[in-house]
Amino acid sequence: MKFELEFERVYPHPVEKVWKALTDPRLLGKWLMETDFAPVVGREFNMWCDDGEGGTDRYICKLLALEPPRYMRWSWLLDGSQHLGETEVTFRLEETGTGTCLSIVHSGDRDPKIIEAFKGGWPWKMEILDDLLGQ
Repeated sequence: MKFELEFERVYPHPVEKVWKALTDPRLLGKWLMETDFAPVVGREFNMWCDDGEGGTDRYICKLLALEPPRYMRWSWLLDGSQHLGETEVTFRLEETGTGTCLSIVHSGDRDPKIIEAFKGGWPWKMEILDDLLGQ
């Protein structure tokens, strides 16, 4: 099933601070997942998280586009699900009168159960990002 999910949140922080949390691997690891990300277009990177069963899930990603400090897009693929194809995650930042609006769009083609997991996962991760930015 094709999907496109969009999530928005305004953070009371400057664009540069939010951008750093999206592109610094140490900070990404605190709110999204542990990663070996580097902001180099065309570079593959990995993300790791607990699979909930005592193991680790690995996501294979590739940075597709980067326009600091406003736009970033990467491919997203759970290792072992190559037969399903990649999804894409796009991050857009825009200054507002009260801080920075972050828009995250996750799109692709997936089973409805996986889409539901994405629907719950991104808002939760954006909440963790809010806590991190407030530190």
